[in-house]
Amino acid sequence: MRKFYVVLLGTFLLATVFCVFGQGLAYFLSEHFVQISPVYYLTGLTILGIFLYVVTGFLVFRLFKKEEFVSKNREFYLLTLFTVAPSVSIWAFFVTVMWWG
Repeated sequence: MRKFYVVLLGTFLLATVFCVFGQGLAYFLSEHFVQISPVYYLTGLTILGIFLYVVTGFLVFRLFKKEEFVSKNREFYLLTLFTVAPSVSIWAFFVTVMWWG
């Protein structure tokens, strides 16, 4: 069960990093790896971040099937997921759209 929590937290944090710091990561990847326009890296990071938020939501709802977990941490996980994920995803989408012009 501990491994499941690590995967849940890892996907949530990785999605947040990809969506919030996508611009810097796009420039870094463009300078140090394949030299393509950073907008393509930013688009990929945004899509990957949003996908990881969806995976995190799936993992949280899968975790709710266990009865002992439902009573303890249900509200905290839902509040965190449904406040951070939409706001950060909308921000990353907005930045990507602005980069595309």
